Amino acid sequence: MIDAREFVARFRTDPPGPAETIEKLYNIGFWLYGQERYADAALAFRTMLRASPTDERSWLALGACHEGINQFRIALELYGTGSAVVPSSVRCQVARARVLSLLGRETEADMALDSAAQIAEEQDEADLVLLVEAEREKSCR
Repeated sequence: MIDAREFVARFRTDPPGPAETIEKLYNIGFWLYGQERYADAALAFRTMLRASPTDERSWLALGACHEGINQFRIALELYGTGSAVVPSSVRCQVARARVLSLLGRETEADMALDSAAQIAEEQDEADLVLLVEAEREKSCR
């Protein structure tokens, strides 16, 4: 196992490239999220977001952190902004629809799912189409 000093020394002599840094931030954040350390995970994902604002994972993960601490309005704002920054993101629209539904805004949730379905069909991505359909089924229960 590498200790903090060794990590910092290695980082200074051979810093990772931007893509590797993004992946490391995502992995650290994902691990922290899995430990239910939502505030710590949010810090990693916020850093990732600043470094790569068009990576939909950062918007989704940061929104999920806020959902984890019941800050649904902040999560909704993040998913909405993610959808604007990455207009091809079906997942941001689906997450947005889920939170809208949680907030009792069913008409807006349906519109977000319609938008997600249209994007998924335009991208001709069967997995994304199935994701939207699965979310529709959940919202019907």
